[in-house]
Amino acid sequence: MFTFLAALQFLTTLPVPLKRVVGADDLARGGRYFPLVGLFLGLLLTLLYAVLVLFLPAGLVALLLVLALLALTGALHFDGFLDSCDGLFGYHPTDRRLEIMRDSRVGTFGVAGGIGLLALKYAGLSLIPPVLIPPALLLGPFLGRWALLCAVVLFPYGRESGLGLLYKRYTRPAELAVASLFVAALSYAFLRLPGLILVCSVFGLTWLIGRWIMTKLPAGLTGDNYGAITEVAEMAVWLFIGAGAGWIAGFNF
Repeated sequence: MFTFLAALQFLTTLPVPLKRVVGADDLARGGRYFPLVGLFLGLLLTLLYAVLVLFLPAGLVALLLVLALLALTGALHFDGFLDSCDGLFGYHPTDRRLEIMRDSRVGTFGVAGGIGLLALKYAGLSLIPPVLIPPALLLGPFLGRWALLCAVVLFPYGRESGLGLLYKRYTRPAELAVASLFVAALSYAFLRLPGLILVCSVFGLTWLIGRWIMTKLPAGLTGDNYGAITEVAEMAVWLFIGAGAGWIAGFNF
């Protein structure tokens, strides 16, 4: 339980009460619980949606939900996405790309990528009919953090130090397999066959993004890249459900 709470504290801005100080090893062991943290975030978004939809139009609710997820996570993964855009796009040697991603300033690629990402998230949510909003809100953060876990296990870590290196050392393929079974079971419970297709799609997308990143950073991925994969996976889940809403609803209602 302590390890899960440590992961919850690290990945969110929620006031998580802990009995002792969280060490780096505690955080690293919490990687296996990332999907569960995502599911908890999805539950909070679903509860928020249930309140907002009583008073506000659907378009405004979708916008507030996108902003709420940023607030709940402290823009942790979003920041990694911005840094990844700045570092991976453009013509730079590998060392320079790593330096750019360490820089706290946001460049042109980061601004453009961030605007595009938020716009696509909003568009995806806006396309989803009310009957599918709850499973979409649950699955977006859930599968996004599972994608992060997949990236940690599937690809090497590209820096000589950092928290991402500890996650790599402490997270074993067997733990990813168990988490994947849990993810597949819940996704099927939420959306039946489309849920399983969504899981396979997110896994494939994670692998493709990871392979593309390694063409830019041959040594491996960084923590910023993990955040970028999380954000893109969330966006893809909402776009998939929004674009295929009629087909998905046919399996579930």
